[in-house]
Parts: sequence; structure tokens; C-alpha cells
Amino acid sequence: MKIKSLCIIACATMMACNNQNEATNRVELPGVVDNEAFAANVESISVMNLQMDDSWTIVDNPILSFADNYIYISEPRQIRLACFDRQTGEKLSDRIIKGRGPGEITFLNTTFCIGDTLCVCTAKVAKKFDHNFKYLDDLCEFDSQLYGYQPVRMNNGDYAMMYSPFSIAMDTVPVPVIFLTDKSFNIKSKYFTILPSMTPISGSSPTYYTKGDTIRCFMPLDNNLYTLLGDTKQITELAVPNPLTNDALTGAEDPFAKALEYDGMFGSLCESGRFIVFMYHSNHDDYTAMVDRQTNHAVSIIYNEEPATCTSGVVVDFFNSIAILQTNDNCIYARCRIRNMNRLLEGYDNLLDARLKKTQAEYRTYLERNANYIKGLEPEEREVANVLIKIKLKD
Repeated sequence: MKIKSLCIIACATMMACNNQNEATNRVELPGVVDNEAFAANVESISVMNLQMDDSWTIVDNPILSFADNYIYISEPRQIRLACFDRQTGEKLSDRIIKGRGPGEITFLNTTFCIGDTLCVCTAKVAKKFDHNFKYLDDLCEFDSQLYGYQPVRMNNGDYAMMYSPFSIAMDTVPVPVIFLTDKSFNIKSKYFTILPSMTPISGSSPTYYTKGDTIRCFMPLDNNLYTLLGDTKQITELAVPNPLTNDALTGAEDPFAKALEYDGMFGSLCESGRFIVFMYHSNHDDYTAMVDRQTNHAVSIIYNEEPATCTSGVVVDFFNSIAILQTNDNCIYARCRIRNMNRLLEGYDNLLDARLKKTQAEYRTYLERNANYIKGLEPEEREVANVLIKIKLKD
């Protein structure tokens, strides 16, 4: 998803309800493209050879959840769920659970897995399903303080839940909160961000995730990445040449258009192995940054789904035509338009040398497996259809 869909929130400092140790470091974010450095950190690219059919299409921004033996893909708008065998890619089941009956919901917030069980969260409740999408029971009904929060399960079985209440009224300042809960979603502690002011453009929560039992988060406008682990808080300043600030937006007739003149607007935060990956806006283009946590060195690529040229005139390559969805272990999971994947068969990208040949072979296998599905798509559907890919990073 392009950074344009994020909200713009001004955020001063992060504090905790308990006393914390604090450390600060700095990462310089380049306003230039370094495709070769990005490619140098890639070990392999694999096509996820999932079995497609007329009842399921990989959408723009699916929610991925990895179970022990399955991959669950959720489409939030239709509230459609699909289950694939994690080893073979065989599609095992799919179901639309939109409704008001038993085991149905009217709003999909997020999903996560416990073993092979899929937990589907609304704003108020988490429901459990097996791999055939048989409704099992409710995992829990959230405390009223947690309504609307998106739970992320940590290695120890506890949960982190973060939400930014959204208000158009500038005289009422919402306070984003991270709640830490136990396995039953009983609140154990909370962290919060003090907001002196806010310039809303569209409603969105802060970006956050967990890696093991570490929580990382940032606000779209604030140029800091926060890391929370127990009583330790680390702040990483994300330094850009022309930082976006709330003062720059004050009084602007069109805050979003004004924001595009500056650098910042962070989003799509995730982590894989030693790398932290996120998106930001700079010099009128959207970038994906990959930061090496061992060295604090960052390399960037331009995100542009059209494999032509972006506004800065930089010719994009394969990496620039992918949309990162999430990370897991040492892998980035992303989607790529079929029309752009087809260019791989033409060998238009030379950054990946021999690694690309394996990807080409896997993509041909995907096309053969799903030939009837792809052939049956209408031209406009084929234009936006996606393939899921896995990018394994070096560790």
C-alpha cells in the first residue's frame, strides 16, 4: 500500500507508565536509490505456488497468517478467508464469514494463529476457526479499553495491542496506547505516546509489530522508531534531509498535498532477521528502506508498481514493483502484479544474476498450475491480479 493511505499524526515523545531505561541511536535515510545494495542482501526470491481458482483472487493488501501447517490469507473487504497447505500450496478451503450469524463477523480487524487455529479479530472479539473455517468458539471478548486494538501475539503467549483513537476535533487530542496483556487479554501494563497536537488526513492506527518479545512501533509523522523490551526503551531517530513536521502542516489548506513536499510519512513497518524494513516519503517519491540493525546502515529502493520510471526519473527494477506485506523469520512476503512478474520471463532485471533464473522457473510452474484460473480472468482483473512472493534475506 502506498504511503498516501496513511494518516498524518504529529507525535512528540514516547513515555511509559513505569520507569524505563532509555537508549537513542540514529539512522540516516538516503534520499537516493541503491538497488544493487538491496539486491546484495537478498539470498533468494521464491514464488509462492498457491493454487488459485475462480473463488479466490489475491487482493491488493491481503492479511497473511502463518500456522504450523497452513497459510491463511484474509481479504478484509469481503471478509473472505482462504487456507493453503504450507508445503504444497494446495488450496484446502475458503469461506466468506461476513454476516451476523454464529461464527460470522461484520468487520475484520486482523488475524493471527495459535498452532493451526486461526484467530479472527473484530473490534470487540477474537473468534477461533479450524483450517476448514469451522467456527470453534470465541477466544475472548476484549475489555472495553481494548476495543478497536489490533492484537499481536508474542513468543511468550502474551499480546501487544496498539491503537490511535482518531478525532477530527483539534481541541481533543487522542492518545495512542500500547497495552500489554496476558494470554487471556487481561491488561498487564501499558505504554503511551503524548501528542501535543494532531493534523488528521485520514484515520489510521500507528504502525507496530512484535519480533519475539520485542515491540517496535512508530507514528507516521514522528521521525522516531521506538523499541520496547521489558523495562528498556530504545529510540532510533530516522534522519531524512527535509523532515516533515506538524508545524509545516499548520494552517495548510490541503495538509496532505503540503506533506508531499517534505520527507517522512512512515509506514509498513516490519522486520526480518537483522533487517528492519519500512516505507517513507522523500523527494516526491515513496521509498522502501532496509536498515541493518547490526550496523545501523540503511539502503533504499523506490516503491513504484509500474516498472517504468518514477517522478525522480530513476528507472525501477523488480524490487520496486513489489508491495511488501509482512515479514516472517528471515523472509519478506510481498505481492507483485502478474503483469510485472511476466517481465521476469523477459529477463529485464540483471541485479539477481543466477538467483533470478530459479525465480523464473518457479513463476513458469505457477503459471502452469493456475493456467485455467488466469485464462478465466477478465482483462481488467488480469491487469491487477497479484502473485505472492517470498524474498529471503541474508542473515
